[in-house]
Amino acid sequence: MTLSHPQRPTDETPTRGAHTLEVVDGKIVGIYGADVFVELGPRKQGVISIGAFPVQPAVGETHQFTLRGREDNLWILDLVHTRTLTEWEELEAGSLTSARVASKTHDGYQLKIGRLHAYMPYSESGVRKAKNRAALLGRSIVVEVVHVDEDKQRAIVSRKAVLRMQKEGGSPHSIVPGQVVQGRVSRIESYGVFLRLNRGREGLCHISNLSVERIDHPSEVVAIGDVLEARVLYVRAGGRRIGLGLKQLSESPWSRVEREYWAGQIVPVEVVRVGGFGAVTRLLPGVEGVLPISECGDPKMHASLSSGDRLSVRIIDLDPEDERIAFSLVHNSGRKIALDEAEALADFESTRTLPQVQDVLGESEADSEPRSGASTNVGDLLRRALEARSAPPSD
Repeated sequence: MTLSHPQRPTDETPTRGAHTLEVVDGKIVGIYGADVFVELGPRKQGVISIGAFPVQPAVGETHQFTLRGREDNLWILDLVHTRTLTEWEELEAGSLTSARVASKTHDGYQLKIGRLHAYMPYSESGVRKAKNRAALLGRSIVVEVVHVDEDKQRAIVSRKAVLRMQKEGGSPHSIVPGQVVQGRVSRIESYGVFLRLNRGREGLCHISNLSVERIDHPSEVVAIGDVLEARVLYVRAGGRRIGLGLKQLSESPWSRVEREYWAGQIVPVEVVRVGGFGAVTRLLPGVEGVLPISECGDPKMHASLSSGDRLSVRIIDLDPEDERIAFSLVHNSGRKIALDEAEALADFESTRTLPQVQDVLGESEADSEPRSGASTNVGDLLRRALEARSAPPSD
């Protein structure tokens, strides 16, 4: 079956709102690099990262997916039973939680609670003047979940309710999202760690919020009796359920990726695990991406990969917001990337600003900025530059 061009949904195509976690059946109709294209129904298609599958997917397979929004007439998909769906099902009216203001529409704001989407009418934003509405964009704010729309699977939230609560004054011992608290580890389970807080309260830090790096069990990073600081992520059931995060006290590694990396860049990675789909590789602690078998250049290269291998790869797909990154072992031209190419590029960029190197390259300080996606014979260039630097002065 061939993949037809995406078409805009017609009036007969229900979309269930701009963002939804509706469960639908879909058939894989194409795999191109790191993208898997899925037919969801008449004139309804979606795309999902190949790294979302535990094993290599194949054209013709049918899976259940959740819809997470639409881009360029394609639905962005997740597999059912992923962490996103679990988070959605746990969202409750009356909860206090942190949310990031992503954009504004004619009547309100679109927000993200983790990877989930929410909506806040302007009347619930606490911003009185229309000219001041842009000030909330990009900010993380504390909101109360007012209503959960089960049909559209969308949360309606209010910042105004939180501001009112703060104005009226709560208990001096109240716990609110965003606050940093201290607690002692009282219990360790496979799914997370319980911290005993003040006044007999207890909070749960899920295993996914303990460390930026993937861990198999919480006991790898904490022990009973440890005194830890954690950030409050949510407060539910009138304060009886408190969600905590340890990794949220430090900057997300994906924020660094957004600042320092770009598509086309040659970078060093370490192979974490190998499967039929290709390999999962680590760029930074907490940042893992997929190296599809189709981007290995040579099937023999994929067969030779093993955990712990260090490679130089090219970034071919980068989405820090959704924490997705994909790599290739070949240049755009099809030429294989040398194992030490990323290291050579780093050495070259740190050396090229020296006057002796600029003489060899015919460069001036004005054009000595790093060039993204450089794919010249860096080793030869670096050797020439170093030779020029170390050569004895001529009489």
